[in-house]
Amino acid sequence: MNRARLKAIGKLMLLLGLPVTVVMGLFGGGVYCGVRNRGAILGFEHDVLGLDVEVPAEPKTPVATAEPAPKPAVPKPVEPATPRPQPQPKPAPPQPATPATPPPTSEPTTVDPLASDLAAKVALPTHVRVKVLVDDELIAERQDWIDYVQRTTSAASSVYEQQFGITLDLVAVGRWPVATAGLGADQLLDELRTHPREGADVLVGMTARPLDGSISGEAETPTPQSAFNGAYGIVYSVPGAREPHLRTLLHELSHMFGALDITDPQDPAWQAASWMSYAPVRDGQSPWIDADNRRRVLERKDKPFAPEGAARAPAPAPEPNPTL
Repeated sequence: MNRARLKAIGKLMLLLGLPVTVVMGLFGGGVYCGVRNRGAILGFEHDVLGLDVEVPAEPKTPVATAEPAPKPAVPKPVEPATPRPQPQPKPAPPQPATPATPPPTSEPTTVDPLASDLAAKVALPTHVRVKVLVDDELIAERQDWIDYVQRTTSAASSVYEQQFGITLDLVAVGRWPVATAGLGADQLLDELRTHPREGADVLVGMTARPLDGSISGEAETPTPQSAFNGAYGIVYSVPGAREPHLRTLLHELSHMFGALDITDPQDPAWQAASWMSYAPVRDGQSPWIDADNRRRVLERKDKPFAPEGAARAPAPAPEPNPTL
């Protein structure tokens, strides 16, 4: 292609392209202005030309407000350092109050040797459930009356385990609301029978009434032919003793197993201070029971106790005692 032809083509493009560019520029500028001023144009068409067009609402221009100047930071006052609390030692648990009465301090019971048949009886373990009721006079004397009953029964159980193979299990301790004034031991025993045993084998009424040298209380004493052991007993106190009810408790419980009183001061068992006698003993003397009464208890240790409401059997008469 020669040079002249190229010039002709260039002139033709310039001639045609320039008007097209101008027209496109005007069109584009009109579109831009129309979009930017759409509201004004539509308002002109609606208000002046009367055309049915919808005029958009004018956008609200937010009013610039001056932001408040930030407040100068006020330094917080420095609080004085609070000392860290030191852990306080935990208070020691309160110690139990010392009982008013010291625990029993009797010497160990004196245990005599036995024949083989009776030794086998001792080896047979037996548990007796004991419930104790305490009269108001004894409660007034001892603020620790419940602990006192527990200690006394525990001491008696230790003696019975060694002498008979019998363990006394204290199952209940309660108040005995009885007016003892003017009542004999047999009347107190009748009153005690009106109280429930609540599953206990025996019910003991413990009173502040003092041992008078001939009566330590009263208990149901079965005859040798009876099918049941006794179940109720009244226990008096030994004035001035460190263990005021221990010896009398041993005495009355032995009655429930058939043991008999030793009433003759000339009897060797009396002179040796068997607890079935009323012989005076040194305070804290080792408790001991004579061979005859020990045999009676061992022979009946495995018998059941009288049921509640059973008729009271007459107490057996004391056996004659040989004199020296």
